[in-house]
Amino acid sequence: MNTKIALLALTDRGVATARRIDENLPHTVERDFYIHEKALGHRKNQGKVFRRLGDIVPKLWQEYSVLIFVMATGIVVRQIASLLEGKDRDPAVLVLDEEGKFVIPLLSGHLGGANTWAKHVAGQIGAQAVITTATDVRGLVAPDEYARRYGWKVEPLDHLPTVNRLLLEQGYLKIWTSYPLNPEEAWVNDKHYQFLSDLEKEKANVIISPFLGLTIKDDLVYIVPPILSIGVGCRRGISSEVVLEGIKSSVEQIGASLKAISGIYSVDLKFDEVGLIEAAKYLGVPFQTFPAVELQAVIEKEQLSRSNFVNEKIGVDGVCEAASLLGTQKGRLILPKFKGQGVTVAISVENFLSWASGPETLNI
Repeated sequence: MNTKIALLALTDRGVATARRIDENLPHTVERDFYIHEKALGHRKNQGKVFRRLGDIVPKLWQEYSVLIFVMATGIVVRQIASLLEGKDRDPAVLVLDEEGKFVIPLLSGHLGGANTWAKHVAGQIGAQAVITTATDVRGLVAPDEYARRYGWKVEPLDHLPTVNRLLLEQGYLKIWTSYPLNPEEAWVNDKHYQFLSDLEKEKANVIISPFLGLTIKDDLVYIVPPILSIGVGCRRGISSEVVLEGIKSSVEQIGASLKAISGIYSVDLKFDEVGLIEAAKYLGVPFQTFPAVELQAVIEKEQLSRSNFVNEKIGVDGVCEAASLLGTQKGRLILPKFKGQGVTVAISVENFLSWASGPETLNI
């Protein structure tokens, strides 16, 4: 998914600075300009004109992953204060003075990527990035920053301050992974991380795994890769609440995190099933369907469970197990069909971590 950036400016000089930023953004980035009606710049440049920030910022907060404000920091703080939800949900917020001398990553420095964006923008327009995050200032890469680079999640979020403080105090963290990492990855070669053997797992401060422990000590966070594929079969007109309950029960049954879900998958006949679409939207994952013939081929190849009832209804022997397998690149079924109220759920997991992430994004 491409990054979506909103650039907002109040004055002519601010518009000029925003244009300089735009000229140096990667071509893969989607961007939109929002220009105050009193700035003459919008007459020459095709930007979206607004009268009051308060009229547009709440909507932009939901639509964009990065917000770049070219205006006073105090103005921005007042606009976004009531919108804050959490470091894993808030967009990255950058603030620049209208001359473009300083770039401040105001919010979501690590998980949202604000620090990285600030450095990128500053480097491109000749500004100074004003980074105040303690780990960055000391030249350390925090675990949540590594998580962002790979597109992974952190669990539980409220343990991050303790773990990052430990990194600052002792200069290193102990890490264990349930999947081997590429030995060329920066994380593997970071001297501030000590990778542990299976026998030393209990000493870890960072664990890379979709499966959470029953109890999680205060100085431990899980870095959760999206490697669980959820296959779903359901009756027509099912509610998203029932779908989500079935998914949550299934994921809990295998001891995993909901943040490990890569997507929800079903049969083509369910392409417009509102309950499935809304459940995927709630979880922040894609929803994809497959032709019945593809599902049937997987059922026969993998000797999956069969249902005469399902075959009579849609012409295929089953949905959820085969759909979950098709949702992986190279995976295996770890939770066979689990029946809920009007919904069936199956879970497959990727066999290799490399399938669950793109290249490490050290730079924007």
